[in-house]
Amino acid sequence: MAHYRVQFKDGSSQTLRAMRVRTDAHSLYLEERAAGDWREVFSNPLEEVERIQRRFTENNGTWTWHQERLPAPVGGSRTQ
Repeated sequence: MAHYRVQFKDGSSQTLRAMRVRTDAHSLYLEERAAGDWREVFSNPLEEVERIQRRFTENNGTWTWHQERLPAPVGGSRTQ
């Protein structure tokens, strides 16, 4: 499972593990696969997100963070 670091416009950040990243018109979602379904592990309004980075492990064992492009929104906004 990949490690993602979400950096917020207020300067804070949060590191999470997820299998995929997706967006809708209003929010960023990080999800994992569980029992054949996608389960949300994190969500946040897009307007609060500065950037998202994915962690890669180099051959020598060090970590490198690469900035990810936010995926294009899929579908409409989600209601619960």
